[in-house]
Amino acid sequence: MLLFTTVVMFSQSETSINGTVLSAEDNMPLPGASVVLKGTSNGVSTDFDGNFKINGAKQSDILIVSFMGYKTQEVTINANTLTILLASDTSTLDEVVVVGYGTQKKSDIVNAVAITDLDKATLSPTSDVNEMLRGRISGLQVDVGGGTLRPGGTSDIIFRGQGSIEGNVSAIYVVDGIIREGGIEDIDSDDIESIEFLKDASAQAIYGSRGANGVVLITTKRGESGKVSVNYHGYVTSKSIERNFDVYSGQEFAQLRREAVRSTIADDSYPNDEEIFSEVELENIANNEFVDWEDELMRNGFVNSQALSISGGTDLTKVFASINYFKEDGMIPTSSYTRKTLRLNVDQKISDKFSVNFDLNLLNEDTERAASINVITTSPLGSAYDDEGNLTQFPSGEESSTVNPLWNLREQDNDEKGNDYVINITPIWNITEHLTYQLKTNLTRRTSERGQYLSSLSSAGDDVDGIARIENQLTESYLVENILTYDKLFNADHNLNVTLVQSAQEYKFSSTFTEGQGFVNETLGYNGITDAIGNITVEREKSQQNVASFMARARYGLLNKYTFEATARADGASVNSADNKWSFNPAASFAWKIHKENFLKNTNAVQELKLRVSYGSLVNDLGRAYTSLFTAEGQNYIFDGESASGYSPSVILPNTDLKFERITTANVGLDFAVFNNILTGNINWYDARTNDLLLKRGVPSTTGYNYTYFNAGEMQNTGVELSLTANIINSDNFKWSVSTNWSNNKNKILELYDDGDGNPILSDDTYGYYVGQSVGVIYHYQFDGIWQEGDDFENAPQANPESTLSQESLSAGDIRVKDTNGVDADGNATGVPDGKITPEDRVFTDSNPDWFGSLSTSFAYKGFDLFVDFYAVEGATKVNPFLNTYNNGGTLQGKVNGVKVDYYTPENPSDEFPRPNFDATPLYLNSLAVKDASYIRLRTVSLGYTLSDQLSNHLNLSQMRFYVTATNVFTKTDYIGYSPEVNIRDTYSTADTGYPDSRSFTFGVRIKF
Repeated sequence: MLLFTTVVMFSQSETSINGTVLSAEDNMPLPGASVVLKGTSNGVSTDFDGNFKINGAKQSDILIVSFMGYKTQEVTINANTLTILLASDTSTLDEVVVVGYGTQKKSDIVNAVAITDLDKATLSPTSDVNEMLRGRISGLQVDVGGGTLRPGGTSDIIFRGQGSIEGNVSAIYVVDGIIREGGIEDIDSDDIESIEFLKDASAQAIYGSRGANGVVLITTKRGESGKVSVNYHGYVTSKSIERNFDVYSGQEFAQLRREAVRSTIADDSYPNDEEIFSEVELENIANNEFVDWEDELMRNGFVNSQALSISGGTDLTKVFASINYFKEDGMIPTSSYTRKTLRLNVDQKISDKFSVNFDLNLLNEDTERAASINVITTSPLGSAYDDEGNLTQFPSGEESSTVNPLWNLREQDNDEKGNDYVINITPIWNITEHLTYQLKTNLTRRTSERGQYLSSLSSAGDDVDGIARIENQLTESYLVENILTYDKLFNADHNLNVTLVQSAQEYKFSSTFTEGQGFVNETLGYNGITDAIGNITVEREKSQQNVASFMARARYGLLNKYTFEATARADGASVNSADNKWSFNPAASFAWKIHKENFLKNTNAVQELKLRVSYGSLVNDLGRAYTSLFTAEGQNYIFDGESASGYSPSVILPNTDLKFERITTANVGLDFAVFNNILTGNINWYDARTNDLLLKRGVPSTTGYNYTYFNAGEMQNTGVELSLTANIINSDNFKWSVSTNWSNNKNKILELYDDGDGNPILSDDTYGYYVGQSVGVIYHYQFDGIWQEGDDFENAPQANPESTLSQESLSAGDIRVKDTNGVDADGNATGVPDGKITPEDRVFTDSNPDWFGSLSTSFAYKGFDLFVDFYAVEGATKVNPFLNTYNNGGTLQGKVNGVKVDYYTPENPSDEFPRPNFDATPLYLNSLAVKDASYIRLRTVSLGYTLSDQLSNHLNLSQMRFYVTATNVFTKTDYIGYSPEVNIRDTYSTADTGYPDSRSFTFGVRIKF
């Protein structure tokens, strides 16, 4: 009996179960489906006919059957042969997507609409939502100028290149259906449910002139009926500086100054150190004691972010509420940002016909900006502190030398406080089963106060006994929209959706700027501005813009294969002249679901193949009020020995014929999902033409004006965008996917204007407009190395007396530029070198990248997940100020420190950088500074672990996840700087740009109760 029982048990453990896995929709076999014995690693894949055989299973065991694009199913073994039907997981194609004034199923989208993978985007720890989206959407660029990298900094989104020269180029934000004026600083990433991008004119046409440069649709989270859910997300981040260059050390900088002064001495001899260095510098050189200003000034930045949200409700009332706290201490002392937000979204059902949505969002922020400093240029030869440990004002010991950056940091304050509140109220009336009316109302109010104090001991305020500045700003926006929607399906083959919108928005801005100079008591800083005894300046600015709109959109679906959409929007804007207030913005699109046709319907390899074609024409405005009106500015003057007040014209000559520029875009796209949704993606081609460009033109000074705005010319943007996702492995325990997006954009000015006699103007050097070139093109002489001993200086084009900047004393160590062009007797360019250097020898270099994109991969094994993301920009070019401006140490004069380069000396005849000269900036230095700014960056590496359901339940939690994330892990680039994306600001500039980029490490936890 024992032997018999053993044999039976052995035979049961080795039972073979056969089966077939089919699609429940059409009974077609599913090859490659995963069949795993639950609780074990015992599993197989189905063959081409969907068949499988699994050993070691017995009756009542459970099989886990999964297949890409289908819902995973658990099947109890109750026979030796099984037929398993898997239901399609339509969550991807049937996913509801916000498209503006409504939603659509993803499978029915007829325009170029991109959806953000928020799980990946939110892995980047930042207060700037735009920066979080970099590399997530093809065609999207993030402009990091304007102080983006500083704590609390913001950035701009540019879609598909720059569609305007002087007009508006930024995308608009639509948050919960409300068009925002300005940015979205008040939105915390933890409150966002989804982000979509309207990329082509047909999709953007619903917002008319507001959406010509792209539309960002942000939907925040809302409450759901059922159990109350509490979510917590907290993380801390450490930031350190990232750079790819060295500055001159103390001894190296001392030698640079010696070489610079040596170049000015006739016999090429070295000067005596006593003649070129101060006593402090001589002592430090002798003792080999120098200052590393970066170490003295920089510190590790630190971020602390805490977010808590509550969601829940009943069938009648649903509530989502959140509070968020974000604090960042920057890498430069005195730079920090604190943000506190509160959000309350309420959905109240009043009856079967009526409901109302109420949204409230509050923001309080506090920003400290660092003083205008640059650790790169301060001489390392001085002393940061005296013998008693006190800061030295002049590190080199001479009052004419550079002020200690630590001193200026201590003697300056630059603070800004802001408060925003946004209120949306949207009543909804379901008139009939198919007809709905919405009234969207919004009030947005933003206030800010910026205070700055430059003490009498600072380098900026020492000659006037201190400077205090206070600027108060108020921004208000009111929006009212009436929306009527009709949506009906007729006999399963015809679907009609019609949306009508009437919209009115008012935007008000006011600013008061006060500056006082001269303070006896500086204790109060800028709060003591009323005690100023010197010059007092008060400036007041106020503007108002109004927009009225009417929109109609009709969408017709036929046989669930063909979709037609037509949109028209009329916009009236106060910013244009009296005869050009209104514009018309039409668009049309068509989509064909090829995979629904009979010749592909039964093809297992193709789950989606949809062709999209769209065409639309939208207008774009200047973005500033009153340019078509005669305006005057207050002007005080002295008359007959007494002060008087009057008015003078503004610097802009008004143009009473000023109107919109028009951007017309054609888009062809293909959406696809193949091999059972293993590979999904889309490709888009577009061609956008901007006509009646908004341009600037100088006017004669005798008019009393400097320039005017006018309409003329044409510009083109064309490009290709590709997005791909490969779900390589999707088993129950292990998942692996790879995603990439790739974009390129070619920008070109096709036409400018004529000279009044019908002759076309091809270039405007004043404002940098050049026909056949891109916006922002670099136009410099072409660097050709460094002149060396033995070269033919006498016959060099640069030495020709007829050259514009003749170098008759040309010598070794000077910059060589190419003679690329010549002119004939009529002044026309010949394209043939003429032996002299003139402005015609300058060459164009496109600053825009050839392409940009990202490559990411994600792994998930049981509770662990790993995400790795690369971002690349190829073919971008910039003028590097580290190599050509005095204020950034680029002139090699030995007066200020700078980036260490291999400069020319008679003993070291470099062919890359010129010979230093204490008295003069090297001629044609700009040509040398034109550098490739391409880069590839390991942007994100994130490793997370989610507790098992069993352990979470034991802790009375729904979910708990821990993660660590490294950001900007490394950057491979030849461009010298803190970042290849943005140049550091000049030492003496007050512009809020160029904060150093950083590498960061984050630890975070997400808990769901």
